[in-house]
Amino acid sequence: MKDFFKSVFASVLGTFLAFAVGGFALIVLIVSLASSAGSNHESATVSVKPKSMLVIGGDLTINDTPAHGAPGLDLLLLGGSGPELDLLRALEAIDLAAKDRNIVGILLSGSLAAGVTQKAEIRKAIAAFKTSGKPVIAWMENGSQGEYYLSSVADKVYLHAAGEVELKGLASYNMYFGDSLKLLGIGVQVTKVGKYKSAVEPYLGGVMSEAAREQSEALMGGIWKRVLGDVAKSRGLSAGALSKTVNSAGVFNAQKAVELKLADKAMHRDELVKQVRAAGAGADDSGTSFQQVNLHRYAHKVTLPQNGPIIAIVYAEGEIVDGWGAPGDIGGDRLARDLRLLRGDKRIKAIVLRVNSPGGSAFASDVVAREVGLLKSQGTPVVVSMGDVAASGGYYIAAKANLIMADPSTITGSIGVFGLHLNYDELAKKVQLGTDGVKTARYADLLAEHRAATPEELAIVQTSVDGVYEDFLRIVAEGRDLKRDGVHEIAQGRVWLGEDARGLRLVDKLGGLRDAIKEAKLLAKIDEAELIQVPALNSGRENLLQQLLSDGDSDSPLFAKASADPAKDFLKANAKWLRSIRALNDPKGVYLTCPLVPDRR
Repeated sequence: MKDFFKSVFASVLGTFLAFAVGGFALIVLIVSLASSAGSNHESATVSVKPKSMLVIGGDLTINDTPAHGAPGLDLLLLGGSGPELDLLRALEAIDLAAKDRNIVGILLSGSLAAGVTQKAEIRKAIAAFKTSGKPVIAWMENGSQGEYYLSSVADKVYLHAAGEVELKGLASYNMYFGDSLKLLGIGVQVTKVGKYKSAVEPYLGGVMSEAAREQSEALMGGIWKRVLGDVAKSRGLSAGALSKTVNSAGVFNAQKAVELKLADKAMHRDELVKQVRAAGAGADDSGTSFQQVNLHRYAHKVTLPQNGPIIAIVYAEGEIVDGWGAPGDIGGDRLARDLRLLRGDKRIKAIVLRVNSPGGSAFASDVVAREVGLLKSQGTPVVVSMGDVAASGGYYIAAKANLIMADPSTITGSIGVFGLHLNYDELAKKVQLGTDGVKTARYADLLAEHRAATPEELAIVQTSVDGVYEDFLRIVAEGRDLKRDGVHEIAQGRVWLGEDARGLRLVDKLGGLRDAIKEAKLLAKIDEAELIQVPALNSGRENLLQQLLSDGDSDSPLFAKASADPAKDFLKANAKWLRSIRALNDPKGVYLTCPLVPDRR
């Protein structure tokens, strides 16, 4: 059935995508071949000229995983137009810059594609950088809300005189195509456990349920409260006053932003250059700009600790799929293999499992959770660090760890299960398509695509779903030292913020990735440790496509702006559905999936 489901939706978007991205096909092929050969684009040592500003932004994408994925449709449609950098090296680079005599300050400029929790960790690192006495300046031209959230931590926030800044609140909408499926004659039958397990709702109707609305309002409200609080503190405002400002407009021109104390001054680009040079930056070779180095290049100076016993940081980022998985997915077999090999390596003294996943395949989640449990049982501590979302299957693989840490805004929980069966019975009648055949036993054509499932067949599937749910409850109860009924009470597919999850004992402590590394050292009873990342950065190599899409230091992100491309924006908006469809490959058709994935803009 999952193959039919994929083919239906692939057909809807496939024709358009084929024409729209066909022109890229030859480029992608050439790039893939060139990338496989490798390219020493960056050396391990990056030369930084004296009096340089460290520039953070410029369409940089921050991922958890160093080796995030290969070029292709995911990069062209879903990824950013600029370079990528893993969170750990980004944080370490900011720390290094505070001590680097050649770095005179930080300039925040341009968009940074990252989740709220990742931006919060970067804000924390920048706040620590400020204690060095070096200035932090933010420059926005037409700043998005995400850009402003990061920029607000700066000492000074400057806005282009003809620009504006966005601060309008959070919104979360899903596409509901259940009525469209009915119109087409495609039947949908659902088996699930959990009042709040709303991931199946888009397939059933045209609006969200009250239960889904209840938890969505709680989650969005909690995240927004955190964002407001962080911005208000950085800008010396009260959260109440800032909330009133937000509700007054949502988008503010330069003059209004300064009046409302969202920004410090409005100016033009040449005036900004003077401000940055006055803050200590040297002039560039042309004399019209200033010395600078972008964060993604500067990060090549970072060397993770290499002395002492080894702590492995293992990344689980993306949707959980059965098998090896494609770039950007968590292949259950691949991740389980990595954990198994680490379990057999006596040099590994602890594991930090960084989870940033809405879940996915129930079977793959169980395969991974088993390996986490085996590591723990043999005495190798496992500390889970949760990113933006570690829910459903993402929580399943975390539950057996020694310690679970989350950001206050992490979306977690979603302990529930669903199964989905689609059929083209009514569609076949509309187009006069006949299906006929023979079978040797009563259930030989169980969940056949050409007809609706019978009540008896749905009962069989419901038994399977109930069994997976009980397994989920057991995994959580054992891993968190809770009673089964207690877990069931807070489960029901309900999604929680990290701060609330801690009160429910689903999470032990609040903190980020580097806090989790510290906790791993404590559990392993070691003071210093060598850190390795799994999967690792590809020996400092960047694929050719990334090089072509990345700006060098000679092209400042202040002035090299990507033009708006409505066609590409449309493709990005719809390509996520193709990725979701591709991820529906659980061998039993049973999923542990959370529908709420934060916007990274």
